[in-house]
Amino acid sequence: MLRDRSKRFLSLVSRYGVHPILAVVPDNRDPALNLQAADPEFWNRMSTLEHSGATIAMHGYRHMCASRGKSLLGLHKETEFAGVDEAQQRQWIRCGLEILRGYGLSPRLFVAPRHGFDASTLRALAWEGLGILSDGFASRPFIRNDVMWIPQQLWEPLSKPAGLWTICIHTNTASPAVEEKLERFLEKNASRFTDFNRVVEDDQPDDLLWTESIGEQLKNLRKRLSGASARRLHSI
Repeated sequence: MLRDRSKRFLSLVSRYGVHPILAVVPDNRDPALNLQAADPEFWNRMSTLEHSGATIAMHGYRHMCASRGKSLLGLHKETEFAGVDEAQQRQWIRCGLEILRGYGLSPRLFVAPRHGFDASTLRALAWEGLGILSDGFASRPFIRNDVMWIPQQLWEPLSKPAGLWTICIHTNTASPAVEEKLERFLEKNASRFTDFNRVVEDDQPDDLLWTESIGEQLKNLRKRLSGASARRLHSI
């Protein structure tokens, strides 16, 4: 990853006392994520951040999105997990956890590359004891397929009147404008941020009500349509 960009964002959230979720690829093989020479201090840095209050998430296994299986969210055509045999998914999850734990980290939840996962992924996560997922478009945590979903609906800071909202920022590609927007947002709203431990301990997630499920599906549809429009504009 681009270390300077990552450090700037981590310094920013630390300055305002925010405890982020850090999505870590256990065994990165994706050429698109091979942007600099390997950082010899990476794993020590992740451990230090975890001990300072950050939460480690397992971000897939190798980030090799070679499957065109149908994802439950359907945001991307190529994914790492969706459509892959369930036994293989379980092995990837198990190996990924072993790698992260071997470096002294304690992964608490799963973040799927390109939001790509299916029902087999959820069963594999539950079986391997990593039954919490960061994804979905609801406005509160909920249970589905024996997995706790902590919603992740935003890709830049936006004010919301109610609910639990997770902002996903890819530091490799985030523009300076996003960094500036995040800083202004934190100046006003840092006190409104929670962290993973409080969400897990304080919330009592259950199945979504039918009205909430419809709202979640509509948000997902809007995101898919906006993504399709962006891709069409990019291709023109």
